[in-house]
Amino acid sequence: MGTKDSKAKEYLSDNTRFSEICNYVLFDGEKVIKPEDLKECDTTEVLSVFGIDKKQIVKQKWRDLLKSVSVKHTGEMYVILIGAEAQTDIHYAMPVKTMIYDALNYGEQVNEAKKRHRKNKDYRSSDEFLSGFTLDDKLTPVITITLYLGTTQWDGPRSLAEMMPQMDERILPFINDYRINLLNPLEITDFSKFETGLRPLFELLKNASDEEKLNDLITNDETFTRVDIETVAAINLFVGTDIKYDEKEEVVNMCKAWDDHKKSGIQEGMQRGMQQGRLFEIYLSVQEGDYSAKRGAEKAEMSLDEFEKAMSKAGYKIPELV
Repeated sequence: MGTKDSKAKEYLSDNTRFSEICNYVLFDGEKVIKPEDLKECDTTEVLSVFGIDKKQIVKQKWRDLLKSVSVKHTGEMYVILIGAEAQTDIHYAMPVKTMIYDALNYGEQVNEAKKRHRKNKDYRSSDEFLSGFTLDDKLTPVITITLYLGTTQWDGPRSLAEMMPQMDERILPFINDYRINLLNPLEITDFSKFETGLRPLFELLKNASDEEKLNDLITNDETFTRVDIETVAAINLFVGTDIKYDEKEEVVNMCKAWDDHKKSGIQEGMQRGMQQGRLFEIYLSVQEGDYSAKRGAEKAEMSLDEFEKAMSKAGYKIPELV
């Protein structure tokens, strides 16, 4: 797992952020799922299948995050499993990846039921015994949310059908489709439904390619006056900024940090310009024969070979080579 992917998993594992993502995707921002209702689940999913030789084959897949939650609806409580896959890059086979994760989980639920019934010896028919699943057994629903943390538009497929070629429409009803639940910050129009650090992160991801909008957001939106350090670190990583902050602080005033960042950038640019100007003076002095290339390299604090290459690249000529 790459640095971005591992950091995304770490950032989203927080129950408050995770619940906010779930509520936005599933309930249009309504606070149905509460952070305290989420329970961490083992992300290793194992499905046992039997091949022709009847030897057990075990396949393992690892999700980024998987949590269980109890949801109340019309007076009844039910449990669902919600998985989250953070994508820092576009995945052109995401519908298949999601389908496999969900299928593995359902397969594991059936296997657990089989173990339980065989232990209790409570099958009521040969059909139930062969199925490993009884007529009264129910599956826990599995929902996978794909969170895209890239800065370019998602152009990948959003369903299994989009990954298939054109075909006779008469057979389409017989092909089961599978779609992904994509949360793409670049497509969000109302960020007010987010109250955690996800709001500034998502807003900046959406405007990462527009420096003017990026600057306007950070300097004029009060949301950026108090941003938790985990989110600032995530912004630096996923948006590509380089905002300095004190790791001992819990929150950061990004408006001030951004202003300091810009001033620092201007100063660094001036320093680079001064250094470049000094080098050009040395190049010119060597070209005009005021001192040798060796002496010029010493003044530029470079090796002779590096100096000659840099001088040539800048368009200057060493007298000995003319």
